[in-house]
Amino acid sequence: MTTSGDSGSETGQAVQTVPENPDPDLAPKAIAAQVGDRDLWIGNVGAIKPRLLAEMNLDPEYIVSVNGTATEVTTDHYPLKDEHVNDHEQFSNAVTATRNRIRCDGTVLVNCSVGVSRSATVIATAIAAEEGLSFDASVTEIRETRPRAQPHPKLQCNAYAYLLTEENRSDARRQLAKLVESTHLRSPNGKAIEKLVSGDSGDHTDP
Repeated sequence: MTTSGDSGSETGQAVQTVPENPDPDLAPKAIAAQVGDRDLWIGNVGAIKPRLLAEMNLDPEYIVSVNGTATEVTTDHYPLKDEHVNDHEQFSNAVTATRNRIRCDGTVLVNCSVGVSRSATVIATAIAAEEGLSFDASVTEIRETRPRAQPHPKLQCNAYAYLLTEENRSDARRQLAKLVESTHLRSPNGKAIEKLVSGDSGDHTDP
């Protein structure tokens, strides 16, 4: 883990972008934001393109890609679907890989397409599990440097199910129950959530 003055990049800045000063009305080609004082970063798909990584002065030892596209620098690839309740095993593998990489020496970058939902969910779940934090507190920390971070509610179901089944977290049980009661998620995702919590690792990619 780094200190607040050592961000894991040559520039020492907690947020790296290409271009360096992007138009605020346009998404940057690449963005990577440090999570707290850890040597852990959240990024978009541009952040795993070698040329753009070099422009950002980032050289992560480990890149966990949770979008559909990996590059030659990706070390762990677990494609997840945004706006879906994902397969429990696939989501768990992504979180476990992130946790394992965090425990190693070196910079870890977790990316999805935009660096907002899937990567934020996986990072927040990993931090919550590793450090005993709540999922919401972990998301809040991510937002300190990546304000747009917003795990989709259906992905949050995966997060709480992981914390419940893998960590036996009672707070996760309560949060998952609230999501199940949500009108937005009740149908057709209710059955998928029930299977997810029960430990059934079948395909839970309901739209």
